[in-house]
Amino acid sequence: MPVRAGVVVPVHGWAPFLAEALDSVLTQDPAPAAVVVVDDGSSEPLRLHPDHAPRCTVARRERRGGVAAARATGEAALGADMELVAHCDADDAWQPGKLAAQLDALRAQPGVAACFGSAEVVGADGRPTGERWHDVPAGMFGLPALYERNPIPVSSALMRRDALWAAGGYGGRFPDFAEDWDLWLRLARRGETLLCVPQARIRYRRQAGGMTADVAALAAAQLRLHTVHGDLVDASTRRRALLRDRRALVGDRVRQAVRRAL
Repeated sequence: MPVRAGVVVPVHGWAPFLAEALDSVLTQDPAPAAVVVVDDGSSEPLRLHPDHAPRCTVARRERRGGVAAARATGEAALGADMELVAHCDADDAWQPGKLAAQLDALRAQPGVAACFGSAEVVGADGRPTGERWHDVPAGMFGLPALYERNPIPVSSALMRRDALWAAGGYGGRFPDFAEDWDLWLRLARRGETLLCVPQARIRYRRQAGGMTADVAALAAAQLRLHTVHGDLVDASTRRRALLRDRRALVGDRVRQAVRRAL
C-alpha cells in the first residue's frame, strides 16, 4: 500500500498566490493523499477556485490564532491515518518531483523523522532573485548547526506524523515566528534525525510586507528560541547565537529611529 502523505496550506486574508501554491502541490506525481487549506480567521471566509475545491478541504478557524495554530489545525484535519505531513505556505510553490524525491528518501531511510529540500528565492513577481535558502549538502543535518541557523524552509519539509506528534507538533510558544525552527529543535532534542534531500526543491517567495520582512519580531522570536533551547549546545555556541539576535534587534530599532527622524 502506498504511503499516505497529506499537505497543510495555512492562509490568512488576501492570498494572491494561493492558486499557484495549490497547483504546485496537486500536480505532484504521486499526488498527496489529502490537502487541507486552513483559513486562519480571515474577515471573509476563504473560497477556493473551482479547479481546486474538489481536491482540497477547507478548515476554518473563526479567530486568528497565528501560523503555528493554523498548521496544527490542518494537521488535525488530515486525520490520524495520514502517515506523512507536509506544509506549503500560500505564497510558496513546490517544484515538480519534490514529493517523489522525499518519498524515495524516506523509503530508503525509514528511521528519519523528517526530510527537507532546497529553496529558490523569488520576488513578488515570481522572478528568481538569485538567492538560495541556506543550501546544505545532502545527508543528515542536526545539532549544533541546527541551533545556529535554520536551513529548513518549512514548505520543503516532509515529516513522519508519529515523530511530529511525539515532539508536540506545532506548539503555542511561537505563534507567528520561528514556529518551524522550534519544532526542528524539539525533534533534535528527542534524538530524531533530519535529512537534506536537495532534489526536493521549492520556490520561496520573499515580498515586502511578508511575515519574514518584520525584522524586529523575527529577531525577538529567534532570541527567545535560542534562550529556550540553549541547553542543547555548548556555552560558546549559545552566546554567539544570542549575541547575533540582540544585534539584529538593536539594528532594527536604530533603523526605525532613523526613519522616524527623517
